[in-house]
This record gives sequence, C-alpha cells and structure tokens, in this order.
Amino acid sequence: MVYEDYKTFQRVQVFGRQAGQLVSVTSAYDAARFVLEHWPDQAGPKNLMAREILLKCLEGNCSPAVARVAFVEAAREADIYMEAEPMRPAYTGKPDPKWGKRKTARR
Repeated sequence: MVYEDYKTFQRVQVFGRQAGQLVSVTSAYDAARFVLEHWPDQAGPKNLMAREILLKCLEGNCSPAVARVAFVEAAREADIYMEAEPMRPAYTGKPDPKWGKRKTARR
C-alpha cells in the first residue's frame, strides 16, 4: 500500500486497551485498524457507521475529513476519545523574531 492510500487527516487521540495508554490516529487506514483490532467490546450505532465510512474512504468514495469525523463520533460514543491540546510551541521567554516585522513587496 502506498502512503497516499492511507488517507491522512488531522491527529485524533483515543484511549487504548491498557490503562492510561493514548493512541494517536492520523489516517483512515490507522482508524480502520484501530476499530477492527483494538475497539472496546461495546459497539454502538456510531461505531458501525464509522466502519462503513472508513472503508468507503479507503476505497476512495469519501474524503478523509468525513472519515475522521465518523471516527471521532464513534470514539465519543465509546467514551475513549481524548480532546487534543492545540499544538503550540513551548514558551521560551524570548520574543518571536518574526513578531513586528512587516513584509515588504520586492520590486
């Protein structure tokens, strides 16, 4: 399988089977594997819908963004979804060198 076939999307974090284990899912392929291999025993209606949508995405019949939403909703239903913190650089106490500089048009 070529990397482009994985149908990548923005990172989603879910709890794994072990206590305190966080799993990062970044593609429809990874989400489908997680749903099939590591999902908790209870499978609700959103889980079944997510399975269908993830397979459609891997076939090329829907976008990765739609597959991500379906996976997140199923994870919320199963109570394994972890709200991700926005990725921000660590504060260093120094001003950003780009701050306050204007872009000038070159002629």
